[in-house]
Amino acid sequence: MSNTIKSNEIVDQMETNWSGGFHFGNPQEVDNIHSKTLPLMIVNTPQMLISMESWNKNRILQSSNWTVSVYNNLPSQYNVTDDKAILGYWDTIEDSILEWFYDWFYYFESQGNELVMTSPIQITRLKESSNDRLLSVKVTFGMNYFRYCKQI
Repeated sequence: MSNTIKSNEIVDQMETNWSGGFHFGNPQEVDNIHSKTLPLMIVNTPQMLISMESWNKNRILQSSNWTVSVYNNLPSQYNVTDDKAILGYWDTIEDSILEWFYDWFYYFESQGNELVMTSPIQITRLKESSNDRLLSVKVTFGMNYFRYCKQI
């Protein structure tokens, strides 16, 4: 059986593997986060579900759904109306997210934790209406992991 893991350990490793500003919590206006370092990653509080089947077998396989958003300013050499150039910059942001995802996910695998992806990684590209130079990429995904095991 896999080692057990808690959500705070997952978030700690997410922060360790990100090379920019990091904020954990519920969504808020990014412009209201003072002293932010860009690129800024915001990890929202995950949704958790424990099935009764898992509970009755004395091991808790926790299902979780996560939302992560990364914000970065469009460099000054980009024109905010040049959507094709912005598309390339969004690709750059996505590449850094995918590299980050791979690093923290396989860190746990290498420690004997079994993380199972339960949904595809969904990526949504957004442009902030209040700040046309601020781009964001929203990533949602689901995964299962063993949270607890009761020795009988």
